Order: sequence, then structure tokens, then C-alpha cells
Amino acid sequence: MSNTESITVHEDRYRPVLANQRESRTLRAIYREVYGDEYPDDVRPFGFVTRSDLRSCAGFLGKYGVSRLVDVGCGCGGPGLWVARELAASLAGVDIVGEAVQEAARFANSFADAPPASFLVASATDTGLPERGFDGAMSIDALWMVLNKPAAFAELSRLLRPGSPLVFTTWAPQHLDYAWFLEPAGFRDIGTAEVTGSTERQLMVYARILDERDALAREMGESACQVLVDEALEAPRPLETVPRVMVTAIRA
Repeated sequence: MSNTESITVHEDRYRPVLANQRESRTLRAIYREVYGDEYPDDVRPFGFVTRSDLRSCAGFLGKYGVSRLVDVGCGCGGPGLWVARELAASLAGVDIVGEAVQEAARFANSFADAPPASFLVASATDTGLPERGFDGAMSIDALWMVLNKPAAFAELSRLLRPGSPLVFTTWAPQHLDYAWFLEPAGFRDIGTAEVTGSTERQLMVYARILDERDALAREMGESACQVLVDEALEAPRPLETVPRVMVTAIRA
């Protein structure tokens, strides 16, 4: 298997989940139960984003008057659509999973007061989007999966005009500082803040996934269910020392 094929297999591990998540009432019920009012049900996210996360992203980007937003690792589109709507900005969403991009385009048609939006299948390291075509960028819980992080942040830098903001959520192990990738790519004013309460909520979601394995398999299919179960079994130990964080930066 070539290096490119290996990266694709690694980075699109959630393909069966993204292709089938809207079929599962149980999965959404788990997140509603754990997150309560913090669950952004209207954006139908896959992952651990909260209403507070979305407001923080929009608040940071809004300080810079963002009008053309790119969302890298957009998944099924909801978080990017929500933030772009808050900013009155247009949106370009990019994801390596074709099924997610198809779902994002479908969801945009039904999203209340949806902003102008387009979605395409592409890698975070080579989006094919125009150089300096955007004045703001975001990513929710996706960049941790990209193996070639220097290339991903170089691509984000290429997409942004000077002075443009970037905000993303991710997981940051103690041995990894995202400034290592951001500074060489041309970003400044880098800030990192732990997302309070995220680890506890994540562990509760995992426990509920294991409890509801049979229902999830019936609704989403065995492949999608197994991806969720594998994560629920493997992730709790790393989470002891790997917090979920929000990172902000400015393209120099």
C-alpha cells in the first residue's frame, strides 16, 4: 500500500459513521442525554462540539469581520453552517469523506437561514481552493487525525489572507504543541485553552455507546457501530493526559 493510500485509510476512519449517523436516533439521544442544553441539536454534529464551543468560534472570528469562511474537516456541515450564519459569511466546507460532503450539501438545503455554502471532497493538506481566497478558517475536532500536520497548517496559511483568524478544536497531548506547526506556517498570536468539562462528557458518551451497542448496530450498521465501539474502548486511557482544547491564531 502506498503512503497516500495509508493516510487516506487512517484519516477517513469515520467514513461509515458519517455515512450513517442520521439513521441513528440512539446516537443523537446519547449526546442529548450527556450534553443537555449544551448539545447543538440543530447542527446535528458528530463529535464533542457544544453550543459554547460554537459561540466561542463565532465570537473569535467575528472580531475580524470574517465574510468568507473555510471549514476544514467539515464533516456533515452543521457546525460550519452555524458559525457562518452567525457571521453572515459564505462557507466553503472541505472533508476527505465523500459521504460526509454529500450529507453536508443535503443538510444545507434544510438548515434554517443557511448562508451561501459549498462543500467539496479534498484533503486538509491539499484542498484545491484558491490561494488567499478566505478571510477566516475553522475546524472542529478534525485536525488531530491529519498525519501530516505541517502540510495541513501550510495549506490553511495558503488559503487565508494576511491578518485572517483561524480557530479550531482538537486534542493536545502533553508532548505536542500546536505552535510547532502554526508558527512555521506563518501564524502568530497563538492561544490555546482547555475546553472545560469536555473530558468528562466524552467519557460519559463512551460509556453510553457501550451500553447501547446493539441499538447502534441495528440503526447504523455493524461497521459504523464498530468504529464507535473501538473508540469507546481505546480512548478513555489517553484522555487522562490529553485534553480537548480550542486553539486560536492569526495569519501573519
